[in-house]
Amino acid sequence: ASHLFAARERHAAPVGASGSSPQHRLRGRPTMKAMKAVMRHLSPSPQKKKALVAGRGSAAGSDSSSVNLEGAPKYDLCIFGATGFTGRLCAAYVASRHADKVAKFTWAIAGRSQDKLEEVMGSLSCANLPEIVIADSSDFASVHDMCRDTFVILNCAGPFERYGTPVVEACAELGTNYCDITGEVHWVKMMEERYGEMAAKSGALIIPMCGFDSVPSDIGTFMVALHMAEVVGQECASVKVFHHDMRGMMSGGTAHTMLGVFNRPVKDLVALAPALDLYCLNPRGGWRGGDSELFSESHVPWFDLDMMMFTMPCVLTQCNSRVVRKSAGVLSYGSKFRYSEVFAAEWNPYDIGMGIAFWLMPYVMMVAAFFPPFRWFLTNFVLPNPGQGPTPQMIENGRFRVTLVGRTATPATGGG
Repeated sequence: ASHLFAARERHAAPVGASGSSPQHRLRGRPTMKAMKAVMRHLSPSPQKKKALVAGRGSAAGSDSSSVNLEGAPKYDLCIFGATGFTGRLCAAYVASRHADKVAKFTWAIAGRSQDKLEEVMGSLSCANLPEIVIADSSDFASVHDMCRDTFVILNCAGPFERYGTPVVEACAELGTNYCDITGEVHWVKMMEERYGEMAAKSGALIIPMCGFDSVPSDIGTFMVALHMAEVVGQECASVKVFHHDMRGMMSGGTAHTMLGVFNRPVKDLVALAPALDLYCLNPRGGWRGGDSELFSESHVPWFDLDMMMFTMPCVLTQCNSRVVRKSAGVLSYGSKFRYSEVFAAEWNPYDIGMGIAFWLMPYVMMVAAFFPPFRWFLTNFVLPNPGQGPTPQMIENGRFRVTLVGRTATPATGGG
Protein backbone atom coordinates (compact mmCIF):
# COMPACT_ATOMS: atom_id res chain seq x y z
CA ALA A 1 0.00 0.00 0.00
CA SER A 2 3.01 2.33 -0.05
CA HIS A 3 2.40 3.58 -3.57
CA LEU A 4 -0.99 4.88 -2.42
CA PHE A 5 0.13 8.46 -2.88
CA ALA A 6 -3.17 10.31 -3.01
CA ALA A 7 -4.39 9.19 0.38
CA ARG A 8 -1.16 8.71 2.29
CA GLU A 9 -2.07 11.23 4.98
CA ARG A 10 -5.62 9.96 5.46
CA HIS A 11 -4.57 6.35 6.03
CA ALA A 12 -1.34 6.90 7.94
CA ALA A 13 -3.20 8.18 11.01
CA PRO A 14 -4.20 4.77 12.47
CA VAL A 15 -0.53 3.75 12.59
CA GLY A 16 0.73 6.36 15.03
CA ALA A 17 0.46 6.33 18.77
CA SER A 18 -0.99 9.83 18.99
CA GLY A 19 -1.39 13.07 17.09
CA SER A 20 -1.35 13.57 13.36
CA SER A 21 2.15 14.88 12.65
CA PRO A 22 4.65 12.64 10.82
CA GLN A 23 6.91 12.66 13.87
CA HIS A 24 4.15 11.24 16.05
CA ARG A 25 3.15 8.63 13.50
CA LEU A 26 6.71 7.33 13.22
CA ARG A 27 6.70 6.47 16.91
CA GLY A 28 4.01 3.88 16.33
CA ARG A 29 4.39 0.38 14.98
CA PRO A 30 2.73 -1.08 11.92
CA THR A 31 -0.62 -2.67 12.66
CA MET A 32 -3.13 -4.46 10.55
CA LYS A 33 -5.47 -1.50 11.19
CA ALA A 34 -3.55 0.56 8.66
CA MET A 35 -3.93 -2.05 5.94
CA LYS A 36 -7.58 -2.65 6.78
CA ALA A 37 -8.27 1.09 6.54
CA VAL A 38 -6.94 1.07 2.99
CA MET A 39 -8.89 -2.06 2.08
CA ARG A 40 -12.14 -0.60 3.44
CA HIS A 41 -11.64 2.48 1.32
CA LEU A 42 -10.99 0.36 -1.77
CA SER A 43 -14.03 -1.86 -1.21
CA PRO A 44 -16.57 -1.07 -3.96
CA SER A 45 -19.62 -0.89 -1.72
CA PRO A 46 -22.82 0.63 -3.18
CA GLN A 47 -22.54 3.53 -0.74
CA LYS A 48 -19.03 4.42 -1.92
CA LYS A 49 -20.02 4.20 -5.56
CA LYS A 50 -22.98 6.53 -5.03
CA ALA A 51 -20.83 8.92 -3.01
CA LEU A 52 -18.32 9.00 -5.84
CA VAL A 53 -20.99 9.96 -8.35
CA ALA A 54 -22.41 12.56 -5.99
CA GLY A 55 -18.96 14.05 -5.46
CA ARG A 56 -18.51 14.54 -9.19
CA GLY A 57 -21.49 16.84 -9.22
CA SER A 58 -23.00 18.03 -12.42
CA ALA A 59 -20.14 16.63 -14.54
CA ALA A 60 -21.41 13.11 -13.93
CA GLY A 61 -25.03 13.96 -13.36
CA SER A 62 -25.35 15.66 -16.70
CA ASP A 63 -24.90 12.36 -18.50
CA SER A 64 -27.19 9.59 -17.29
CA SER A 65 -25.25 7.01 -19.31
CA SER A 66 -22.32 7.32 -16.90
CA VAL A 67 -24.27 5.77 -14.01
CA ASN A 68 -26.34 2.65 -13.58
CA LEU A 69 -29.89 2.36 -12.26
CA GLU A 70 -28.62 2.44 -8.66
CA GLY A 71 -26.85 5.76 -9.16
CA ALA A 72 -23.35 4.24 -9.05
CA PRO A 73 -20.64 4.42 -11.75
CA LYS A 74 -21.49 2.33 -14.79
CA TYR A 75 -18.49 -0.01 -14.39
CA ASP A 76 -16.95 -1.47 -11.27
CA LEU A 77 -13.76 -2.10 -13.23
CA CYS A 78 -12.35 -1.00 -16.56
CA ILE A 79 -9.17 -2.52 -17.99
CA PHE A 80 -7.45 0.10 -20.14
CA GLY A 81 -4.98 -1.35 -22.62
CA ALA A 82 -6.83 -4.66 -22.72
CA THR A 83 -5.48 -5.54 -26.18
CA GLY A 84 -1.85 -5.65 -25.01
CA PHE A 85 -0.17 -8.79 -23.73
CA THR A 86 -0.69 -8.11 -20.02
CA GLY A 87 -4.08 -6.51 -20.59
CA ARG A 88 -5.33 -9.70 -22.25
CA LEU A 89 -4.10 -11.76 -19.30
CA CYS A 90 -5.88 -9.45 -16.86
CA ALA A 91 -9.12 -9.63 -18.84
CA ALA A 92 -8.94 -13.43 -18.97
CA TYR A 93 -8.28 -13.57 -15.22
CA VAL A 94 -11.25 -11.35 -14.38
CA ALA A 95 -13.47 -13.38 -16.73
CA SER A 96 -12.50 -16.69 -15.13
CA ARG A 97 -12.36 -15.63 -11.47
CA HIS A 98 -14.83 -12.78 -10.95
CA ALA A 99 -17.15 -11.92 -13.81
CA ASP A 100 -19.72 -14.66 -13.11
CA LYS A 101 -19.03 -15.05 -9.40
CA VAL A 102 -19.45 -11.52 -8.02
CA ALA A 103 -23.03 -10.32 -7.78
CA LYS A 104 -23.91 -7.35 -9.99
CA PHE A 105 -20.30 -7.04 -11.17
CA THR A 106 -19.99 -4.70 -14.13
CA TRP A 107 -16.83 -4.26 -16.14
CA ALA A 108 -15.38 -3.03 -19.39
CA ILE A 109 -12.30 -3.40 -21.54
CA ALA A 110 -10.88 -0.28 -23.16
CA GLY A 111 -8.43 0.63 -25.88
CA ARG A 112 -8.03 2.31 -29.24
CA SER A 113 -9.13 -0.46 -31.60
CA GLN A 114 -12.72 -1.71 -31.74
CA ASP A 115 -11.66 -4.78 -33.74
CA LYS A 116 -8.93 -5.80 -31.31
CA LEU A 117 -11.20 -5.28 -28.32
CA GLU A 118 -13.86 -7.46 -29.93
CA GLU A 119 -11.19 -10.11 -30.49
CA VAL A 120 -10.27 -9.99 -26.80
CA MET A 121 -13.93 -10.19 -25.76
CA GLY A 122 -14.44 -13.18 -28.05
CA SER A 123 -11.65 -15.04 -26.29
CA LEU A 124 -13.18 -14.67 -22.81
CA SER A 125 -14.97 -17.62 -21.24
CA CYS A 126 -17.70 -16.08 -19.10
CA ALA A 127 -21.37 -15.23 -19.38
CA ASN A 128 -20.93 -11.74 -17.93
CA LEU A 129 -18.90 -10.33 -20.81
CA PRO A 130 -17.39 -6.85 -20.54
CA GLU A 131 -18.57 -3.86 -22.48
CA ILE A 132 -16.21 -2.23 -24.96
CA VAL A 133 -15.01 1.33 -24.40
CA ILE A 134 -13.00 3.20 -27.02
CA ALA A 135 -10.41 5.42 -25.35
CA ASP A 136 -7.12 6.80 -26.63
CA SER A 137 -4.56 8.47 -24.37
CA SER A 138 -3.95 11.05 -27.09
CA ASP A 139 -7.64 12.04 -26.85
CA PHE A 140 -8.20 13.33 -23.32
CA ALA A 141 -11.95 13.62 -23.77
CA SER A 142 -12.25 9.87 -24.42
CA VAL A 143 -10.05 9.09 -21.41
CA HIS A 144 -12.09 11.46 -19.25
CA ASP A 145 -15.33 9.75 -20.27
CA MET A 146 -13.87 6.31 -19.54
CA CYS A 147 -12.75 7.35 -16.05
CA ARG A 148 -16.03 9.15 -15.32
CA ASP A 149 -17.96 5.93 -15.95
CA THR A 150 -15.74 3.73 -13.76
CA PHE A 151 -15.08 3.01 -10.08
CA VAL A 152 -11.60 1.47 -10.57
CA ILE A 153 -9.34 1.84 -13.62
CA LEU A 154 -6.71 -0.87 -14.19
CA ASN A 155 -4.18 0.65 -16.59
CA CYS A 156 -2.16 -1.88 -18.59
CA ALA A 157 -1.18 0.48 -21.42
CA GLY A 158 2.54 1.23 -21.31
CA PRO A 159 5.04 2.71 -21.53
CA PHE A 160 3.27 4.72 -18.86
CA GLU A 161 5.42 7.78 -19.26
CA ARG A 162 4.09 7.98 -22.82
CA TYR A 163 0.49 6.81 -22.40
CA GLY A 164 -0.39 6.88 -18.70
CA THR A 165 -0.38 10.55 -17.70
CA PRO A 166 -3.83 11.49 -19.11
CA VAL A 167 -5.39 8.53 -17.32
CA VAL A 168 -3.91 9.54 -13.96
CA GLU A 169 -4.98 13.14 -14.53
CA ALA A 170 -8.57 12.17 -15.31
CA CYS A 171 -8.81 9.83 -12.32
CA ALA A 172 -7.32 12.42 -9.98
CA GLU A 173 -9.78 15.03 -11.21
CA LEU A 174 -12.88 12.82 -11.05
CA GLY A 175 -12.14 10.81 -7.90
CA THR A 176 -11.85 7.53 -9.80
CA ASN A 177 -9.61 4.92 -8.20
CA TYR A 178 -6.59 3.91 -10.27
CA CYS A 179 -3.97 1.17 -10.35
CA ASP A 180 -1.40 0.10 -12.92
CA ILE A 181 1.53 -2.24 -13.57
CA THR A 182 4.27 0.29 -14.22
CA GLY A 183 7.82 0.09 -12.91
CA GLU A 184 8.78 3.59 -14.10
CA VAL A 185 9.79 5.23 -10.83
CA HIS A 186 10.58 8.61 -12.38
CA TRP A 187 7.09 8.77 -13.88
CA VAL A 188 5.40 7.77 -10.62
CA LYS A 189 7.29 10.51 -8.80
CA MET A 190 6.23 13.02 -11.44
CA MET A 191 2.59 11.92 -11.19
CA GLU A 192 2.55 12.35 -7.43
CA GLU A 193 4.07 15.80 -7.61
CA ARG A 194 1.68 16.87 -10.36
CA TYR A 195 -1.62 15.26 -9.30
CA GLY A 196 -1.19 14.21 -5.66
CA GLU A 197 -3.04 17.17 -4.17
CA MET A 198 -5.77 16.99 -6.79
CA ALA A 199 -6.34 13.29 -6.04
CA ALA A 200 -6.41 13.92 -2.30
CA LYS A 201 -9.15 16.52 -2.77
CA SER A 202 -11.25 14.35 -5.07
CA GLY A 203 -10.79 11.20 -2.95
CA ALA A 204 -9.13 9.20 -5.72
CA LEU A 205 -6.75 6.43 -4.73
CA ILE A 206 -3.85 6.41 -7.18
CA ILE A 207 -1.88 3.18 -6.75
CA PRO A 208 0.85 2.57 -9.32
CA MET A 209 3.27 -0.38 -9.37
CA CYS A 210 0.71 -3.12 -8.66
CA GLY A 211 2.34 -5.89 -10.69
CA PHE A 212 5.45 -7.96 -10.05
CA ASP A 213 6.86 -4.50 -9.46
CA SER A 214 6.27 -4.16 -6.55
CA VAL A 215 3.62 -6.31 -4.82
CA PRO A 216 5.71 -9.30 -3.64
CA SER A 217 8.45 -7.08 -2.22
CA ASP A 218 6.13 -4.50 -0.69
CA ILE A 219 3.51 -6.80 0.85
CA GLY A 220 6.17 -9.34 1.87
CA THR A 221 8.16 -6.71 3.75
CA PHE A 222 4.97 -5.41 5.36
CA MET A 223 4.23 -8.93 6.66
CA VAL A 224 7.74 -9.23 8.14
CA ALA A 225 7.49 -5.83 9.86
CA LEU A 226 3.97 -6.64 11.08
CA HIS A 227 5.14 -9.95 12.59
CA MET A 228 7.97 -8.23 14.43
CA ALA A 229 5.67 -5.53 15.80
CA GLU A 230 2.73 -7.72 16.83
CA VAL A 231 4.46 -10.99 17.77
CA VAL A 232 8.06 -10.17 18.64
CA GLY A 233 7.26 -6.72 19.98
CA GLN A 234 10.19 -4.95 18.34
CA GLU A 235 10.92 -2.59 15.48
CA CYS A 236 12.10 -4.08 12.22
CA ALA A 237 15.71 -3.07 11.66
CA SER A 238 16.19 -4.53 8.17
CA VAL A 239 14.68 -6.75 5.50
CA LYS A 240 16.54 -8.43 2.68
CA VAL A 241 14.55 -9.85 -0.23
CA PHE A 242 15.85 -12.75 -2.30
CA HIS A 243 14.33 -13.59 -5.70
CA HIS A 244 15.09 -17.18 -6.69
CA ASP A 245 13.82 -20.23 -8.52
CA MET A 246 12.37 -18.07 -11.30
CA ARG A 247 11.02 -19.54 -14.54
CA GLY A 248 9.52 -17.46 -17.32
CA MET A 249 10.31 -14.42 -19.43
CA MET A 250 9.33 -10.78 -19.64
CA SER A 251 6.83 -9.45 -22.13
CA GLY A 252 7.82 -7.35 -25.12
CA GLY A 253 6.14 -4.29 -23.65
CA THR A 254 8.25 -4.51 -20.49
CA ALA A 255 11.47 -4.96 -22.47
CA HIS A 256 10.77 -2.00 -24.75
CA THR A 257 9.74 0.17 -21.81
CA MET A 258 13.11 -0.51 -20.18
CA LEU A 259 14.84 0.34 -23.43
CA GLY A 260 12.82 3.53 -23.75
CA VAL A 261 13.86 4.77 -20.31
CA PHE A 262 17.43 5.24 -21.56
CA ASN A 263 16.66 5.95 -25.22
CA ARG A 264 16.34 9.72 -24.91
CA PRO A 265 18.56 12.81 -25.29
CA VAL A 266 21.23 13.32 -22.65
CA LYS A 267 19.51 16.45 -21.31
CA ASP A 268 16.37 14.37 -20.72
CA LEU A 269 18.40 11.64 -19.02
CA VAL A 270 19.52 14.22 -16.46
CA ALA A 271 15.86 14.70 -15.53
CA LEU A 272 15.80 11.06 -14.38
CA ALA A 273 18.44 11.71 -11.72
CA PRO A 274 15.97 12.31 -8.83
CA ALA A 275 14.72 8.72 -9.23
CA LEU A 276 18.19 7.52 -8.21
CA ASP A 277 17.57 8.80 -4.69
CA LEU A 278 16.86 5.78 -2.48
CA TYR A 279 13.97 7.69 -0.87
CA CYS A 280 12.69 9.46 -3.99
CA LEU A 281 9.07 8.36 -3.40
CA ASN A 282 9.03 9.45 0.24
CA PRO A 283 7.66 12.93 1.01
CA ARG A 284 10.29 15.64 0.90
CA GLY A 285 11.63 16.40 4.35
CA GLY A 286 9.99 13.27 5.75
CA TRP A 287 11.32 10.01 7.13
CA ARG A 288 14.61 8.60 5.86
CA GLY A 289 15.84 5.31 7.28
CA GLY A 290 19.30 3.81 7.56
CA ASP A 291 19.89 3.09 3.89
CA SER A 292 22.66 4.71 1.91
CA GLU A 293 23.71 4.19 -1.68
CA LEU A 294 27.06 2.72 -0.62
CA PHE A 295 25.83 0.10 1.82
CA SER A 296 22.23 -0.76 0.94
CA GLU A 297 22.21 -1.33 -2.79
CA SER A 298 23.80 -4.56 -4.01
CA HIS A 299 26.03 -3.72 -6.95
CA VAL A 300 28.27 -6.79 -7.21
CA PRO A 301 27.82 -10.58 -6.93
CA TRP A 302 28.21 -11.88 -3.43
CA PHE A 303 27.83 -15.06 -1.37
CA ASP A 304 25.02 -14.69 1.17
CA LEU A 305 25.32 -16.66 4.40
CA ASP A 306 21.56 -16.46 5.16
CA MET A 307 20.60 -18.22 1.93
CA MET A 308 23.92 -20.02 1.36
CA MET A 309 23.66 -18.95 -2.26
CA PHE A 310 25.48 -16.66 -4.61
CA THR A 311 23.53 -13.44 -4.98
CA MET A 312 23.61 -10.90 -7.79
CA PRO A 313 22.22 -7.40 -8.28
CA CYS A 314 18.58 -7.51 -9.33
CA VAL A 315 17.09 -5.25 -11.98
CA LEU A 316 13.88 -5.09 -9.93
CA THR A 317 15.64 -3.32 -7.07
CA GLN A 318 15.51 0.10 -8.68
CA CYS A 319 11.73 0.30 -8.41
CA ASN A 320 10.85 -2.15 -5.63
CA SER A 321 13.22 -0.66 -3.07
CA ARG A 322 11.77 2.83 -3.49
CA VAL A 323 8.25 1.52 -2.98
CA VAL A 324 9.19 -0.48 0.13
CA ARG A 325 10.97 2.49 1.67
CA LYS A 326 7.86 4.59 1.19
CA SER A 327 5.84 1.93 3.01
CA ALA A 328 8.46 1.91 5.76
CA GLY A 329 7.97 5.61 6.32
CA VAL A 330 4.17 5.64 6.13
CA LEU A 331 3.67 2.48 8.21
CA SER A 332 6.56 2.98 10.67
CA TYR A 333 8.60 -0.19 10.20
CA GLY A 334 11.53 1.17 12.20
CA SER A 335 13.31 4.45 12.77
CA LYS A 336 16.47 3.23 10.97
CA PHE A 337 14.88 0.55 8.79
CA ARG A 338 17.09 -0.74 5.97
CA TYR A 339 16.13 -2.66 2.85
CA SER A 340 17.94 -4.52 0.08
CA GLU A 341 16.90 -6.84 -2.74
CA VAL A 342 18.95 -9.32 -4.76
CA PHE A 343 18.65 -12.33 -7.04
CA ALA A 344 19.79 -15.56 -5.35
CA ALA A 345 21.08 -18.23 -7.74
CA GLU A 346 20.13 -21.83 -7.05
CA TRP A 347 22.88 -24.36 -7.66
CA ASN A 348 22.18 -24.94 -11.34
CA PRO A 349 23.33 -23.35 -14.61
CA TYR A 350 19.86 -21.98 -15.45
CA ASP A 351 19.59 -19.91 -12.28
CA ILE A 352 23.16 -18.69 -12.56
CA GLY A 353 22.43 -17.59 -16.13
CA MET A 354 19.20 -15.91 -14.97
CA GLY A 355 21.10 -14.08 -12.24
CA ILE A 356 23.71 -12.81 -14.67
CA ALA A 357 20.94 -11.66 -17.04
CA PHE A 358 19.17 -9.77 -14.21
CA TRP A 359 22.47 -8.16 -13.23
CA LEU A 360 23.51 -7.05 -16.71
CA MET A 361 20.08 -6.15 -18.14
CA PRO A 362 20.06 -2.43 -17.22
CA TYR A 363 23.58 -2.00 -18.57
CA VAL A 364 22.66 -3.75 -21.83
CA MET A 365 19.64 -1.46 -22.22
CA MET A 366 21.78 1.58 -21.49
CA VAL A 367 24.35 0.60 -24.12
CA ALA A 368 21.56 -0.07 -26.64
CA ALA A 369 20.10 3.38 -26.04
CA PHE A 370 23.37 5.09 -26.99
CA PHE A 371 24.42 2.81 -29.86
CA PRO A 372 21.71 2.54 -32.53
CA PRO A 373 23.22 -0.51 -34.32
CA PHE A 374 23.15 -2.50 -31.08
CA ARG A 375 19.61 -1.26 -30.37
CA TRP A 376 18.54 -2.38 -33.86
CA PHE A 377 20.03 -5.82 -33.20
CA LEU A 378 18.23 -6.19 -29.86
CA THR A 379 14.83 -5.04 -31.12
CA ASN A 380 14.95 -7.19 -34.26
CA PHE A 381 16.60 -10.39 -33.08
CA VAL A 382 16.57 -10.61 -29.27
CA LEU A 383 13.69 -8.81 -27.58
CA PRO A 384 10.04 -9.79 -28.09
CA ASN A 385 7.90 -7.15 -29.78
CA PRO A 386 5.32 -5.14 -27.80
CA GLY A 387 2.20 -7.27 -27.47
CA GLN A 388 4.24 -10.48 -27.39
CA GLY A 389 5.34 -12.48 -24.38
CA PRO A 390 5.72 -15.97 -22.97
CA THR A 391 3.76 -18.78 -24.55
CA PRO A 392 0.75 -20.28 -22.71
CA GLN A 393 2.91 -23.27 -21.79
CA MET A 394 5.61 -21.00 -20.34
CA ILE A 395 2.98 -19.13 -18.34
CA GLU A 396 1.53 -22.41 -17.05
CA ASN A 397 4.99 -23.63 -15.97
CA GLY A 398 6.21 -20.24 -14.78
CA ARG A 399 7.00 -19.63 -11.15
CA PHE A 400 9.08 -17.60 -8.76
CA ARG A 401 10.02 -17.62 -5.11
CA VAL A 402 10.62 -14.65 -2.88
CA THR A 403 12.33 -15.25 0.45
CA LEU A 404 12.50 -12.43 2.98
CA VAL A 405 14.98 -12.30 5.86
CA GLY A 406 14.14 -9.73 8.54
CA ARG A 407 16.10 -8.65 11.59
CA THR A 408 15.21 -6.73 14.72
CA ALA A 409 17.48 -4.06 16.17
CA THR A 410 18.14 -6.23 19.24
CA PRO A 411 17.86 -10.02 19.73
CA ALA A 412 14.25 -11.19 20.03
CA THR A 413 13.27 -12.36 23.50
CA GLY A 414 10.09 -14.25 22.71
CA GLY A 415 7.21 -15.04 20.42
CA GLY A 416 9.14 -14.99 17.16
